[in-house]
Parts: sequence; structure tokens; C-alpha cells
Amino acid sequence: MTKEIPSVGDLRRKSEVTDDEIEAATVAYLKDKNAEPFAFKSGHRVDVAKAIEMHPQAKKVLADEATTLSLRRTMVMTAVIMGFPVQG
Repeated sequence: MTKEIPSVGDLRRKSEVTDDEIEAATVAYLKDKNAEPFAFKSGHRVDVAKAIEMHPQAKKVLADEATTLSLRRTMVMTAVIMGFPVQG
């Protein structure tokens, strides 16, 4: 049986990452699209740029320069929550 890889959302439901950390990952990416992968206190790391790349709707919306900051924030946060972090 293969081991399921948890998403950031799965880790949030298990209280291994917090809403504040997800928000911090979102803000860090919005400030610098070339930011290093975000490290959660649990030891997991998520590459926000890669999470966005893997989320077609987020990628499309963020590519549109007319997209509002509020929608950009929502799409980045959605990609983070759906993203798959690595341990360590």
C-alpha cells in the first residue's frame, strides 16, 4: 500500500500547520515571487511558485496583470492550501 502525500490543507486539518503560517506563505510570495520555499514550524516546506504552477486556475489568474490584489491573494492562498509540501 502506498503512503498518501498530504497537502498543506491536510496538514492544517491535523493542526500541523496554522492559518497564520498559510497566510505568511501567501504574503511572502506576494512580496517576492522568487522567495525560497516557505518553511512551516512542523518542518514541512512548500514551494509556493511550484504550487501555483500546478494549479491551472491560479496560474491563469495571476498571469493577468488586471487581477486585483485581493483575488491574487486568494489564488495564492488556494494554491498553497492545495500544494504538497516536503518534510524537512
